[in-house]
Amino acid sequence: MFISIIIPAYNVSPYIEECIHPAFAQTYPHIEVICIDNNSTDDTWQKLEQLKQQYPQLIIDKELKPGAPAARNKGLRLSKGKWLQFLDADDLLMPVKIAHQVKLIDKHPHATFIAAACIKRSVAGQENIHKPKRDNPFKSLFTTSLGITSSNLWNRQTIEQIGGWDESLKSSQEADLMFRLLQVKDEVMYDDEALTIVRERPEGQISQQNHSEKWQRFFNKRIEILEWLRKYRPEHYMSEKGFYQDALFGILKIMAEEDLKTANLLYKQYLKGHYSPSPNQDHSTKPYLVLFRLFGFRGAEVAKRLLGK
Repeated sequence: MFISIIIPAYNVSPYIEECIHPAFAQTYPHIEVICIDNNSTDDTWQKLEQLKQQYPQLIIDKELKPGAPAARNKGLRLSKGKWLQFLDADDLLMPVKIAHQVKLIDKHPHATFIAAACIKRSVAGQENIHKPKRDNPFKSLFTTSLGITSSNLWNRQTIEQIGGWDESLKSSQEADLMFRLLQVKDEVMYDDEALTIVRERPEGQISQQNHSEKWQRFFNKRIEILEWLRKYRPEHYMSEKGFYQDALFGILKIMAEEDLKTANLLYKQYLKGHYSPSPNQDHSTKPYLVLFRLFGFRGAEVAKRLLGK
């Protein structure tokens, strides 16, 4: 079985060599590595040309449309693999990553994708393992517990069936991709082996200036998922409605930290009048729930700040 490793690259000169070397060091032999430069203004392209001297089989190209989804789709069009490894340029694959997941595919060849664990490494070098939740895949997706782009392995057939990555999205691209895949077929494999290292780098994070907008897109994507479930999976929606609403409430509490006005507007639109926070949720303490019952969402958030959380 042939596997394609597709790497979008934008201003990753300090990282790209460390990413490419482990990709070619995979113990699984039937791979190709494709790297797409996405309008880099540093010397990323020059580094890629140097790497091609070292690895003649490396496929490099450019995509002028900005955004990682466009670069990934360009790589998808150039690729030949039956399964796809979308790898961010600052992330690292352990040598057995592909071989390990190919064995899983042999057991479940018709799965939509593999939702896999990863190791998240902070700028300070601290590492934490994040495993996918073996739950209904829509519930896992809703709480960002269905693996991530670089740790997962993707079935080319279903990726092409949904038209690849949505190039219009500025964030929540990964959630959108998985949501559209699950609409086609929600057959997901789970992999608890953390064989991808996801490295944090300050200059590569989404701009904090648009942090509130990012969370709004994150919230709106979850509303889109809920509307689909209500229409096409009504039994699941009704049985898990409390779970989904608790998750939405948790998102709004995060948004309220820096944009209470928007968070309160979304609360009024989607939750007020037909939702009461569950005492079992992990994002609201008992004192907070008392404040919520007394003063409502906005009042509880204001009181939380005044009381020093």
